[in-house]
Amino acid sequence: MTVMTRWLVFVFVALLSACGGSSNSSNSAPSNNGSTAGTDNPPQGNNGGGSPETPVSFGTPASSQIRPGMEISADGSGCTGNFLFSPNAQTVYIGVAAHCFSIDTNDGIDPCETNNLPIGFNQVIIENATQPGELVYSSWRAMQEQGETPGSDVCVYNDFALVKVHADDLANIHPASFAFGGPVSLFTGLASVGDNVFAYGRSPFHFGLRNLEAKTGSITAVLGDGWAYEIRTDKASIPGDSGGPIFGPDGQALAVTSVLSVGLGGPTVLNVRNGVANVDRALKYAIDAGFINADTKLLVWPDFYPAGNF
Repeated sequence: MTVMTRWLVFVFVALLSACGGSSNSSNSAPSNNGSTAGTDNPPQGNNGGGSPETPVSFGTPASSQIRPGMEISADGSGCTGNFLFSPNAQTVYIGVAAHCFSIDTNDGIDPCETNNLPIGFNQVIIENATQPGELVYSSWRAMQEQGETPGSDVCVYNDFALVKVHADDLANIHPASFAFGGPVSLFTGLASVGDNVFAYGRSPFHFGLRNLEAKTGSITAVLGDGWAYEIRTDKASIPGDSGGPIFGPDGQALAVTSVLSVGLGGPTVLNVRNGVANVDRALKYAIDAGFINADTKLLVWPDFYPAGNF
């Protein structure tokens, strides 16, 4: 059992990368969207407030675009991309889970001691892209460079990576997630137990069925002093959903799917619980430590559809 899978101890616990080994702009430039990334966290219960974010005009999203919820694969791993980020008008990143780029993901090794794909690895396959993307940030590599202590909260829960979209594909991006739309803003600070959440995963084992890809639930615990959350959802996340977007109660970018646990909550009740990494905390770590540009912002979309049929 890996350090990551110690988050939740139920009948079954597993990292969600479907692998045996390793683990844009449209008509408007994706800048000046006013994200609060890189600022100090406001008090708990902010519910995604902070400075308002101004959506960029991207037009109507299409299924053929590079969007949150895309399938991402690299060196044998298969995951789901989460949100889009941009430091300037010439650069767009798609978020993924860091464990998707580690060759030790399922080998019982602490994230702060794993072997990982190198920064600059440029054969990341992004659904709907014409060119491979490039790994530009991995929290698992960054924490090792920072000398974080294995077993600490940051090592256990900080599971976030960024892949740069190739310049040839910048005209084909859109920030609206499949199923839910949004994100309307970055959820800053800490969410609370009981808050509603919305999750999306694009595992091929969902066979393209939207009612399996889109999930709803609520937060059941705050983990690692705010580095992550435990959530309970109505349907299971499965291998390939790892890295997928988790939305807060009003469509904010809240977290990244990282760990799955399924267990029995009673004689006939099946609990489907995930460990999800706090995006605000993970992004702030990357910026504050100087691994990514301090101007890196979340790209947003004003419309959110909690029914999950967008």
